[in-house]
Amino acid sequence: MNSNRFIPEAVVHRLTNYTTQSLLSLPSDLAFWVSNLKWVEETFLYPHYQRFLHSHNHQSDLPLASLDRAIATGLTQRGLYVTSLEALGLPDTDRFLKEAAQLTEELRDRSQEQIHARTHTLTATAEQLMTYPAIFQWGISTRLLAIVEQYLGLPVAYDGLSFYYSVADGQIAGPRRWHRDREDWKMVKVAVYLTDVDPDSGPFECVTPEVNAELLQQSKPKYRRFSDLDAQDLLVEGDRFSSCIGKAGTVIFVDTALYYHRGRPPITHDRSAVFFSYFSQSPRHPFFCGRSPLSDEQLRSLSSSLPENLKKAVRWKDSLSGLGKYIPKNQLKV
Repeated sequence: MNSNRFIPEAVVHRLTNYTTQSLLSLPSDLAFWVSNLKWVEETFLYPHYQRFLHSHNHQSDLPLASLDRAIATGLTQRGLYVTSLEALGLPDTDRFLKEAAQLTEELRDRSQEQIHARTHTLTATAEQLMTYPAIFQWGISTRLLAIVEQYLGLPVAYDGLSFYYSVADGQIAGPRRWHRDREDWKMVKVAVYLTDVDPDSGPFECVTPEVNAELLQQSKPKYRRFSDLDAQDLLVEGDRFSSCIGKAGTVIFVDTALYYHRGRPPITHDRSAVFFSYFSQSPRHPFFCGRSPLSDEQLRSLSSSLPENLKKAVRWKDSLSGLGKYIPKNQLKV
């Protein structure tokens, strides 16, 4: 036997990790399958969602500024609205940008250290996010929650954030494929570009309502991911999808549960961006929530000084009821 033939330790580690995550995810995978059976959805889940909407009947009275109402309207009409940090003018934006720039530098340095590891996207760790708390705090703005509530029509859960540094390697993998998120019937992600983004440096892309309807018809199984090849007849260049290019400070509001979207693979320049996540306090698939790297204990620490209404948005899991409260979180990245 050739002693030079062996499986690299890194490959063994990845396979072991994936197997462990798959086993731990079996309960949530089963719950997801059952909840998406047509008769279960139509008989139990969707009527419950409608009752929840009807019981929360004060959302139209929220006192929104003109820009904020335009954002909610854009989400309703096409699932997308693009603005800027300057236009939003949220409190503590300067501190947020300062800490985000420092974290971007840390991830850029890490990407150079892992240049041969074939890691297409680096994500900030929980320890890094705790070191830069202004990033988390920016996302719990009362104004942001009001915009999201106006769109969802329901009390809002703030699921924290994911801070991504995408390497310009052209790889089509993970969230670089067309997909929908699984957390809720509708949800909102607020993306902030921390570097300039042109067509070749990984713009966020979202399909139009018309194309989305066609993709949903082809989504067998439900929540199917599409590669460019799979969807080439629908996703040709033109007005079939929005490609969100913009300077650093561009802000994107998007419903990632209802609409197919992706991050285009960057080719010429790396991209740094932070994605804040929001859904209802009674989400459709709670076992697919909690995607932030922050633990429940860390979330409690970060929210300890917040007013009660904002604290409740962060600690939304405390008010869960039913089986969803007890099903462990899915461990696989979807």
